[in-house]
Order: sequence, then C-alpha cells, then structure tokens
Amino acid sequence: MSSPSLQIDAMDPPCPAGGWRTLLRAASLTGSAAVTGCALSALSTKIFAAMLGPAELAVLATLQQIRQAGVTGATLNGQTALVQGASARGGLERRLFLRTVMLMMGMAALLVTALALTLPGWVASATGLDPERAGLIRWLSATVVFSSALVFLNAVLNARGEIGRLALVQMASPAVMAILAYPVARIVRHGDQSPLAWWLMASSAAAAIFALALLNRESAKHWFRGAGPWWNARMAQQFLTMSASMLASGGVAALVLLAARARILHEQGFAIAGQFDAAWAISMNHVSLVLASLQTYCLPVLARTTDRAERSAHLTRMLTGAALIAAGMICALALLKPVALTLLYSDAFHAASRYLRWTLMGDYLKVSSWVLSIPLLAAADMRLFLAADLSAYAVFAAGAAIVGHFRGAAEGTAVGFVAMYAAHLAICGSIAWSRFEFRPGPRCVLIWATGLLAVAAVSAATWRAGG
Repeated sequence: MSSPSLQIDAMDPPCPAGGWRTLLRAASLTGSAAVTGCALSALSTKIFAAMLGPAELAVLATLQQIRQAGVTGATLNGQTALVQGASARGGLERRLFLRTVMLMMGMAALLVTALALTLPGWVASATGLDPERAGLIRWLSATVVFSSALVFLNAVLNARGEIGRLALVQMASPAVMAILAYPVARIVRHGDQSPLAWWLMASSAAAAIFALALLNRESAKHWFRGAGPWWNARMAQQFLTMSASMLASGGVAALVLLAARARILHEQGFAIAGQFDAAWAISMNHVSLVLASLQTYCLPVLARTTDRAERSAHLTRMLTGAALIAAGMICALALLKPVALTLLYSDAFHAASRYLRWTLMGDYLKVSSWVLSIPLLAAADMRLFLAADLSAYAVFAAGAAIVGHFRGAAEGTAVGFVAMYAAHLAICGSIAWSRFEFRPGPRCVLIWATGLLAVAAVSAATWRAGG
C-alpha cells in the first residue's frame, strides 16, 4: 500500500506534543466525559432495574446488543480506520479520504437498515427474543442510522484533535437516556415494550445532531465543500484494508456475544440473563472509563510516530497509566460487589456477583491487551491485528462452551471472558516486543505486575462476597 500524503494546509489540526502532560490532558477531558456518561447511564439502568426487574432488563440488553451489531455492520466497523486514516493524511488526501468513507458508510447503513426492516422476525429469533418482539427490531433500524452518523462525526472530531468537543458529544446520549428513562419505564411496566426501542433511537439521534452542531464549520466546509471528487478508489481500498479486518473482528465479536447471550436465554431464562447482563454491564462500563480516557490520544499520536524509541515511550506511559487506574477501580469494585449491584441496580441483582467476580479479573487483562494492540492499528497491520482478535474470540467461545457445560451458560461465558483476554494479552505483548521493539522498563513492569497481584489478591479475598 502506498504511503498517504502528509501535505499540510491551514485546516489541518496540529500534531499534539508527546509526554505525560499531553496524555494527562487528553485523558482528563475524555475521562471526565466518560465518568459523567457512565454515571448518567447508571442512573438510567437503576431506574429500569428498580421498576422492571431482571427479565425486562435482559430484553433491553438484547436490543442494545442487536443495535451494536447493526452499527458495526453499518459503519463497516470503520471508526478506528477513519481516525487512523484522517490522522495520517493532510490536505487534499484527507478530504478525499473523508468523502469516500462517508459514502461507503452511508451505503452500508442502508443495507443494514433494509435487513432490519425486511427480516425482523429472523433477527429476533436468532438473538433469543420471542417472535412477538419482532416489531422492536424495525424501530432499531432508525437507531442504527443515527448511531452510524454519530460514529462518523465522533471520528472526525477525534482526528481533528477537538477533544473538548468530543467529550461533550460523549455525554449527550447518556444524558438523553437519563432524562427519558423514568417515563419510558412507566410505559413498559404497563406491558408495552416498544418505548425501549424509541428510547434508544431518541438518544442516538440527539447525540448525532449535537455532534453535527459542534463540528467546526470552517473545517467542515473545507473538507466537504472544497475542490476534488467525492469518490476515490485508492482511498476506498486503503480504508477497506483496515476496516475490513476491523469489520471481521467486530462481526465475530458481535456474533460470539449474541450467541453466548442466546445460549443463556435458552438454557437459563430471562431472569438469569438479566443477572448476567448486570455483571457484564458493570464490567464493560468501568473499563470503558479507562479506555475512553486514553483512546482519543493513543491512536492519532502513534499513527504520526515513526521513531521506535518514541513509540515505546508512548506505550510505556499508556500502559503504566492504564495499569494504575484499572487496578484501583477493579479492586474497589471487587470489594464492593454487593453494594455496587444494589446501588446501580437493586437488591434483586445480588446473584450477579457470581459472574462479576470473573469479569472483573478479565478486565485488568483487557485494559493491558488493548494498550498493546494499538501499535498494530497505528501501523495499519491488520493481518496481525485480525489474527490476534480471532484467536482470542476462539478461546472465548471454546472456554464459554466447555465451562458452561459444567457451571451453566452464564458463568461459562464469564470464565471465557477471562481466558479470552489472557490469550489476547499474550499475543499482543509478544507482537509489541518483537515487531515494535516495545521495551517497558523495570518501573512499568513492576507497576503492572503489582496491579495484577492486587487484583488477584482482592478477588480471592472477596470471592464469595455476595456470590
């Protein structure tokens, strides 16, 4: 693949300086937005859990999983490829790239929408929902369209380096969800589940409109109304080189997770699925605080970095910071599992501790493996990235099936999560060491190992707490 042009013009964002100060600034902005968004999401979940219970919460979680799978297909899972490509290009090259990607995502969104509208019954059945809930799938098609637009606009803001505005956008959807949660829950409690789909649609639409309003108008005019064609075959090929691998990885992830949830629903019912969803959501949301606080900084900076020593220094800072934050958060959650479940959900969700004790252990490995996978994305080495992801999901599927045979589908899925990220960390760590000459240094290694031991010790000490 030919190297993209790095010609710079007046509208190109400045390349951020390296060092702890830049990392901490970016992390503080996006981290604050992630904390606020997580708090608002927790408020919405608390309202639904208290008013509707585990079974209805499982229905909502299934709808959210279907929406996420739809957005993955509608955007070609190309948000990372878009950020990487726009960050590594300048001038006319960037303009052609953005225009081409926007057209490709638009066509993909139309195809996914058509599938949701024409085959809602099949989608509902395949994901464990009853056929009478097929009408909810049709409403999700609009949600997928708005969410796909939001993904594109977020990627543009990220590539532009407009982290403050991006942080505001990240809070918009959870804010709308929190505002509408109570009236929606009241309607659903009386037997009509369609507002669940309307709720998802309203939040994604509001966030997409807000992101469009915050996009720098001069930059938008320059990028989308400037000279040059709207389609470039070379840009499409370069985007798909990365996006196709991300789509394959995201598609496999969505299918594996949907299959795992469908197995839980079929074997153990909606009540157990709701308990599992509570543990899964807590695990995913608190990890997203760490990842979101680093994500907007990591990829653009590493995409512009060519010096191996500088790249290793960036990775060392990111891994050190991620390990410190993740270890503290995970240990606190492990100690307070019953309290967290009561606070975020209700007393009816205490049984979720059985699954949360496993997913929290996997979270520490997930954060570390994610940091070490970033150099592959920055270098657009999608063959190795895809191989690492697919290998990890193969471990997840096998582990969930084997353990689930003896311990039940829900606990088997939680154990498979730990095995998946242990495998992913081992693969990405060896690649970072051998290919990118990542040398973390004794201080980073000591901090990471101490964090791992702390997580293991606290998990062992609180293994039966609430579980």
